[in-house]
Amino acid sequence: MLESHETQKKILSEVKYFTCATYGKFCNQSHGFATLQLEAQLQNWRDCFKEYTAAQKAYVEALHGWLSKFIVPEVEFYSRSKNVTMPYQFNGPPLLVICNDWLASLQKLPDKMVTVALKSVVKDVRALWLQQNKEQQQKRRVDRLTRDLERRYSSTSHKVVETKMLEFHVVDHELEVGNDQEEEECMMEKSDHLETLRRKVEAEKEKHHSCMQETQRITLHGLQSGFSLVFESLTEFSKAS
Repeated sequence: MLESHETQKKILSEVKYFTCATYGKFCNQSHGFATLQLEAQLQNWRDCFKEYTAAQKAYVEALHGWLSKFIVPEVEFYSRSKNVTMPYQFNGPPLLVICNDWLASLQKLPDKMVTVALKSVVKDVRALWLQQNKEQQQKRRVDRLTRDLERRYSSTSHKVVETKMLEFHVVDHELEVGNDQEEEECMMEKSDHLETLRRKVEAEKEKHHSCMQETQRITLHGLQSGFSLVFESLTEFSKAS
């Protein structure tokens, strides 16, 4: 276990970028589902590790308690009859000494470091999932606004609007009639609205790009640092074991 965790820790520290085909593209539902699966597996890993260490401690504590109840009184009885003090922790019956040392060693194991590290990486994965959702929502917003802009452009040709505007400027103002003025104002209003919508689309695209960069940052740096702590703590736990 120690060699495996040391190897995993070394490999993870050398990861500088991802080369998978979908990395760098916007997230979809399958990415989010995979992240949730990873979170569930990490949580299960943490629970199993806690049960594993708790079961060992409970077993040794029970064994130590049983030996203390039935063997220690017998040892003390014979010690008193010979007027000899015999602290079993050091020079008592070998089984008691071994059990006592075993329990003391288990209680000193840095298992809490492992569970804390796993809990931290679970939170990192949850943060990644939330960021992926945020990115997906922003992508849907951009797509919706883009479709709206394309639909408005198709119903009102931008070139026709520009031509009409030039014609209205050339014609003498005194020859303009009320209907032409209304048409000009309507054209200008539509042109302004299209320009405003176009700028909004560009702004939302920038937000989406920022979301993508943040997702990549959390994926690479967040998980890398999180798993590094996990394997580092497991390495220390294995050494102590």
